[in-house]
Amino acid sequence: MLEKGESVRSLFKATGVVAVVAAAVLTFVPVAAANPSRVLASDACSPSFNVLFDDPTICNRNGGTPVDVFLQQLGQNKFAGAWHFSPPHVTVDAGDSLTVENRGGETHTFSEVSQFGGGGIVEPLNEILFGTPNPPTFFIPDPPGQPTNFIPAGGEITIGPSTLTPGTHLFMCAIHPWMEDTVVVR
Repeated sequence: MLEKGESVRSLFKATGVVAVVAAAVLTFVPVAAANPSRVLASDACSPSFNVLFDDPTICNRNGGTPVDVFLQQLGQNKFAGAWHFSPPHVTVDAGDSLTVENRGGETHTFSEVSQFGGGGIVEPLNEILFGTPNPPTFFIPDPPGQPTNFIPAGGEITIGPSTLTPGTHLFMCAIHPWMEDTVVVR
């Protein structure tokens, strides 16, 4: 029979082992579930976007944020929260690729820029956001002002190692310029 001190030590050892195993599992699961080489583009457009722009291809989903609410959000906040990249900061290893998947109902871009804060390619949105239809843009590569990497709704692109050189890269959606993502290549 164990003495009282012995059973407490045994219980502590057993509990410690269980705690270490549980901590390892809990630590491992989020890492396994997150894919550091994937970015999701999201939005909440509704069919009312198609009506406003008289183009049935602007938004290909049902439900979502009515265009008037979207425009009100832009006017008040200078962004619409449902339109974003997730995660907004990604770290990848040199030589890796990055996949950007569009889970929204609109086309987005994942365009490299030299700095954040520039305008996009949609003049009416620029007018709301910057007070001018043609604010400065910071797109890379040359010639300036030429966004790249258009991603249709439901589509995806892969950005390869030739673009993802070691260092920090800034990307934005050229259509929705408040959608920003920082990619660090180590």
